[in-house]
Amino acid sequence: MKKLIKGCKELERRSQREMVDHLSPFLYNICRRYTHNHEDAKDLLQESLIHIFNNMDKCQARDKATFFAWSKRITINRALAQKRKKGLEVESMVDNTHHLLIVPRIQSQLNVQDILKLLHLLPQNQSLVFNLSVIDGYSHAEIAKILEVKESSSRTFLTRARQSLQQLIQKQEIDL
Repeated sequence: MKKLIKGCKELERRSQREMVDHLSPFLYNICRRYTHNHEDAKDLLQESLIHIFNNMDKCQARDKATFFAWSKRITINRALAQKRKKGLEVESMVDNTHHLLIVPRIQSQLNVQDILKLLHLLPQNQSLVFNLSVIDGYSHAEIAKILEVKESSSRTFLTRARQSLQQLIQKQEIDL
C-alpha cells in the first residue's frame, strides 16, 4: 500500500487506477448509506475520489488501514457537504432518553439492503446521525460540531432514529 500511495502522489496513472479499484467498493458502501439511490451514490463516490486524489499530497497514511480511514473521512465529509449544499436543515429538539431494543429474530433476517432501505425511510437528520454515530463511530460531540447542532440534538436524532427503526423492523415482522 505504501508503494501505491507513493505512486498516486507522483501522479502515476497505473497506481491511480489500482487505487480506484481498491477504494471504490469500500467507499461506495459509505456513499450508499448517505444517499438515497445508486446514481447519487456513484456521483458522491466520483466526487470523493477526485477530492482524495487532489489532496493526496496531504495524506500522511503509510498503511492500508490508515489510508482507508483517511479516505473514509473525506467521503463522509463530501457526503455531509452535499447535504448542506442541498439545504439540510437541522432542527433543534428536546432531548429524549428512550433506547432501542431490537428484536433479535427479525434483526437476523434482515440483510444489508433491507437495513439500507429502512435507513432511507428515516428523516434525513435521523439517518445522518445514525450513520455517523452507530456505523461510523463519531461521538455526539463530533456530530454536533459537524452538523452545527447541540449535542443534545444529536442524541435526540439518534434516539428517534432508533425508535423509528424499531417501528419499521416490527412492521417488517408483520409483513414476513
